[in-house]
Amino acid sequence: MGKESGVRKAEKLSLGVFLLASFASTLMAQTGDANAWLSVRQLKPGRPVEVVDRKGVKIKGALANVADDSISVTAKKRTSVIARSEVVQVKVRSGRHRMYTLIGLAIGAGAGVGLGAAGGQSLADASGGDFASLKAPITAGGGAIGGLIGALIGSAAGNHATTVYRAP
Repeated sequence: MGKESGVRKAEKLSLGVFLLASFASTLMAQTGDANAWLSVRQLKPGRPVEVVDRKGVKIKGALANVADDSISVTAKKRTSVIARSEVVQVKVRSGRHRMYTLIGLAIGAGAGVGLGAAGGQSLADASGGDFASLKAPITAGGGAIGGLIGALIGSAAGNHATTVYRAP
């Protein structure tokens, strides 16, 4: 009987340790979630955000409101309220998309005009002046193409997001 009693005590002890570990990990996960959600609560309304729900649907728009149990995002003149339990991830967008696009446009257009002018002059010189009338269109075309390429690169560079919340 003494041996069964020792086995029984070991089983009870093992069960107790298992339950304690389970409770502690659940408590830590909930605390971690609360701390992570706090970073979402600190965002200012109007900030560009992207919210991903449990179905994988991405909602991009301006942050309208954050409560303890939900987040509201305004996109295309419509406000969507997503329950916190359905939110998988929240990202904040840089908000400098236009600025980077305009900087890229300016740099690209400047480089394109310079290359277009050099190419137009080279063509005019090589043709003995026969294509001198094409210098202006080649310069303008180079500027337009360079501006487009620069705007695309600038747009891509300014279009990054940082994850502020990920569901446990």
